[in-house]
Parts: sequence; structure tokens; C-alpha cells
Amino acid sequence: MIVDIEEIKERARLSIHRFFSKTERKISNFVSSGNEAVEDLKTLVTIDYDNRVFISCKRSSLEFFGNLLVWGFLIFLGFRVLMELEFLGFSRGGGFKSSNLFKRDRSLAGKEVVVGKRKKKRENFKFSVNPLTPAKDTMKIKNANQGYIPMVKRSYGESKLPKWWPEVKASSMGASVSSIAESQKEAEIVMRAIMDNRMSGKDISEDDIIQFRRTCINSGAKVLIETTNARDSFYRASVELVLNSCSRSTYDSAAILIDGESPQNFVAGTAFNLGIDTVRAARIVSASVASRTRSWFLQAWALEMQGKHSEAVEEISKICLIHQIFPPEEFSPEMEMVARGLEKHLRREQREFLLDLFVGKCDAGSRRSAAEALGLVKPVEC
Repeated sequence: MIVDIEEIKERARLSIHRFFSKTERKISNFVSSGNEAVEDLKTLVTIDYDNRVFISCKRSSLEFFGNLLVWGFLIFLGFRVLMELEFLGFSRGGGFKSSNLFKRDRSLAGKEVVVGKRKKKRENFKFSVNPLTPAKDTMKIKNANQGYIPMVKRSYGESKLPKWWPEVKASSMGASVSSIAESQKEAEIVMRAIMDNRMSGKDISEDDIIQFRRTCINSGAKVLIETTNARDSFYRASVELVLNSCSRSTYDSAAILIDGESPQNFVAGTAFNLGIDTVRAARIVSASVASRTRSWFLQAWALEMQGKHSEAVEEISKICLIHQIFPPEEFSPEMEMVARGLEKHLRREQREFLLDLFVGKCDAGSRRSAAEALGLVKPVEC
């Protein structure tokens, strides 16, 4: 068998030439048909002298628009099919990457079955992917009408107690071993009764918390609750007891006592009796203070809008008192969260009004934390 390379080349050249010539003629005919159809559309609707409306068009125009509609639909359908094939996975080893997750099922003699879909994670362009970009807490955040506020860099891995947290010492000096053991047993009985009531649907009462603390205070007893959630719930209830006592008290923070103890000693001592880490306990207290701060600021503005100025001042006084007893750390994340929450509900001039009420009622020591909570920290002047 003799293969003539030149003849094959000539046939290929002629085939390609005929293909392009035929394609060019079809495109030319399509364009000319389109031009004729457009010209025909200009005279599609006519009105005669008797105001009668006539609608007429050529057969070729109808054929053109029909073909255009059919071919457009087929092209659109083809793209949709290709997109579905790419999304579902064309084949296990085909050109498209399979989006199915397969697993061998022993009950089907090792046959592979589809168990899920791969979901391509979309990049979040809200955050920079550049590792050299500074962290958010080290960047400057713009404050409306006040220029830029340099934020203090925080180290979240650093375990640090707030300045108000007292040193807790077990006051079992001079007590006999038998009395300490008896107090320990009594504290466990009290806690067991509290947990049983909680399991039956009853809330932890203030009397239960005070009784537990009173039992433990003299012996330094520690009662370890099995689950972390139950332990933290009891401690949060203790913190709420302290904050409620502070909100019901007078304006003198030194006069506030919970069963003969200062609020700081009560929360620190209860954390010691429950075996909670001091840093974690301090965070729980700070979070509760932040929650009360946000709630009281919103309540103060609502009362002011109702014309109850004296009651609004009382709400501000609660914030003042609680910030004197448990002063938030400078640029604390808790106060930053309060500021973000208040900015969603109150305009800047409204928050400035609340700060003016606070300044008129409280001393200078608590003004910084109130300004941070309201998102009104002034820029640092160099």
C-alpha cells in the first residue's frame, strides 16, 4: 500500500478551504438575513388613511427570528449542561474533577457508593490574605468626626488578672481537722442539694449561693462539680447575685456587702471554693459587667426618650457604681464589644448625651471605661 503524503495534504487543504468557505457563506447569509429582518421590522406596523393598523412581515424575517430563538436556546442549554457536568463531576477519571465523595461499602461487596459532595471553599476577601498585613487590633480604626484612634495592641495569649481581683486565702487557721472535714462534708451536701434542685427544674436561688459560700468561707472547702457547664452556671448565678446587690445598693461602693463580704471578695472566694481558674473566673465577671453596662445604657436612653430623666440618671448611676467596684481594664475586649453593640442602636450624638449624663453623675475614675463602652474614646494626641 502506497501512501501519498502530498495527496493527503492537498485533500486536507481543500477540505479546510471548503469548510471555511461554506462557513463564511453561512455567516454572510445570516448577517444579510438579519439586516433584512431589521429593515422589515421598521415597516412591521403601518397605519393607512382610514386609521387602520396593519401588521405585516416577510416570511424570511419570521424564519430568521425563529432560527435565532432556537439556536440561542440550544446554545444556552449546552452551556447549562456543561456547567452541570463540571459541578457534578463528569467521571471518576475524566477531564472534570469529580465533586462526589465515594466510599466502599462492605455490604455491597466493596462497591463504591456516593456518600457526599465536595464543596469548594470560597475565599473570604473581607480579610487580607497577606501574612504581612497587621492584625486588626494593631491597625488604626477611623472614628467619625474624630480622625483616627490608635488601638492598643493586646496579647490574647497572656493570662492576666484584673487589678481589682483580691488574693484569696483559706481562713482555716486554728481550726481542727475534724471541723474542717465536717465543713467540707456540709459544703458538699449543700452543693448536692442545689444541683438536685437544678436538675428538677428549679433555679439557683440567692439563699443557696449565700449558704454555700457561708459554709466554705471558714474552712476553705472546695467542692468540685463534675461537669464544667454546671460549675460555670453556678458561678454565673453567683456573679449575677453580686451585680443585683450592687444595683440595689446606694451610691457608696464601699458600703456594699454580700453576707458581710465585699463584692470582690465574694466572687473571688466563690471561684476558689468551686475550683475555677482565677483568669477564667475574672473573664466571667468582666463579661457579666459588660452585659449589664450595655443593658443599662440602652435602658437609660429609653427612659430619657419617655421623659423620665430621673430614672435614666438612676440607670447611669448603676453603671457608675459597678464600674467603680469592678473597673474594666483599659481597652478591654468586653468594652469593645459593648461599643459595637451600642453603635448599632444609638447614634453618635445620642451616645455623647449618655456620656454627658455619666460625667455629671460619676467621678473621673470611671469616665474612661464609660467612654470606651460608648465608643467615644478621644484620639491620642502626640
